[in-house]
Amino acid sequence: MISDLTTVMEEVNSVTNDTNEWWVDTGATHHVCHDRMLFNAFKEVTGDQKMFMGNATIANIKGEGNVILKWTSGKELTLSNVLYVPEMHKSLVSGWLLNKNGFHLVFESDKFVLSKHGMFIGKGYAKNDMFKLNVIAKVVNMNENVPTSAYLIESSNVWHGRLGHVNFNSMRRLIKLDCIPKFSMDSKYKCTICVEAKQIRSYFKSVERITEPLDIIHTDVCDLKSIPTRGGNKYFITFIDDSTRYCYVYLLKSKDEAIDKFVLYKTEDENQLNKKIKVLRSDRGGEYVSPFADICAQSGIIHECIAPYSPQQNGIAERKNRTLKEMMNAMLLSSGLSQDMWGEAILSATYLLNKIPFKKKDVTPYELWMGRKPSYKYLKV
Repeated sequence: MISDLTTVMEEVNSVTNDTNEWWVDTGATHHVCHDRMLFNAFKEVTGDQKMFMGNATIANIKGEGNVILKWTSGKELTLSNVLYVPEMHKSLVSGWLLNKNGFHLVFESDKFVLSKHGMFIGKGYAKNDMFKLNVIAKVVNMNENVPTSAYLIESSNVWHGRLGHVNFNSMRRLIKLDCIPKFSMDSKYKCTICVEAKQIRSYFKSVERITEPLDIIHTDVCDLKSIPTRGGNKYFITFIDDSTRYCYVYLLKSKDEAIDKFVLYKTEDENQLNKKIKVLRSDRGGEYVSPFADICAQSGIIHECIAPYSPQQNGIAERKNRTLKEMMNAMLLSSGLSQDMWGEAILSATYLLNKIPFKKKDVTPYELWMGRKPSYKYLKV
């Protein structure tokens, strides 16, 4: 209910009156729309409600409701409590309300950028001394059940960000498994962050095996020494269980630490699962030669070294490292964090991948390894 409303804003009348043009106004205390057809969950206001504008003119408020804006980025923004004022010549988005609800607004030269929690939402450009948003209003069936919370960004994009920019097929499988909420996905939508972050390489054909946890462990060291983390780490090492695809990642300051991390991994997992590692598969990198051979021999572990220049023989570890680096790049790009935060991004990507079903399996590595379903309620963007 609107009562005794006084809204102070700039006069925005102009010659043009395009329904799909929306403008951001930092002086407006409410969102305003002049087209009744763009509202959903609409209700008429009672009494004589007025809106006072900056040029001393008065306009009648006829109602309020929700309006969904579709950005050219593919994201959607639901504005609630939008005032219906047919006498207005432009529809306005209140910059003050956006800021109050956690959005970050940046005005630079002739461009406007909107983001939330580091995630890019959309942009706009200066026109006629105001900033016009790159959006169109989405006409919604009045009988459709539209969420009434203040601001909702398109769910598919939110979860895409929460899951570290994982592919949409994996998201569909998570929906099928009732791991995350159901929402629609645009099959034509391409995430610009993913396009920039992905590495173009040929994929190796995987070989199906029937194994038990700890029967085969795949390992590989990845070199990122050109950009050390703030803690001085230059590498990371992965240990992937062949049966469950559950992955452990450790950050390394030097390759000499690889053997220590393997002993740590071996001790923890053999104790937790009450089983022994049978086979360790790696490339022939120097870090895997003498120390690993000795540890494996003492523990009764078969150490399989792949042939030189044949990464496809260690395809599981190669693919895992590539996927981790792609997710790392996507998360750093979308969040705006500096490159020396790659270590935290790699660990986060590992955490997320363990909770995403791998190919041909309708179960997550986490569930196969831990024996219980994972929780996704703590994921945020």
